[in-house]
Amino acid sequence: MLKITREFTFEACHWLPKVPAGHKCAEWHGHSYRVRCEVFGQNNPELGWIVDTAYIDDAWKVLHAQLDHKKLNDTIENPTTENLAMWLHERFWRVFKDFDNIHKIGVHVQESPRSTAYFDG
Repeated sequence: MLKITREFTFEACHWLPKVPAGHKCAEWHGHSYRVRCEVFGQNNPELGWIVDTAYIDDAWKVLHAQLDHKKLNDTIENPTTENLAMWLHERFWRVFKDFDNIHKIGVHVQESPRSTAYFDG
């Protein structure tokens, strides 16, 4: 099995509604997010790739418009890095689930240099 990746960035703010009172993430704050979408599958022998990366880029354009310079709480109820990774995975998977040669999607979300979440379904 092969894996291809595409990396993206966006800026957004959020607060975490389920943390204890006084926790620093209970206040509005922002991050410069990095997203890496991984597509796992079999190589298409005719084309020589798993999938045209333009499909990944097109999927990202829609997601970027929903997230960039937005309040993540308007889109995700409890916008932790983990929940954001699952939310993105679900939307990327919608694009690729009908490709016979694609077996899995993985999504990394990095909210800071020391904090990353990964979800692959």
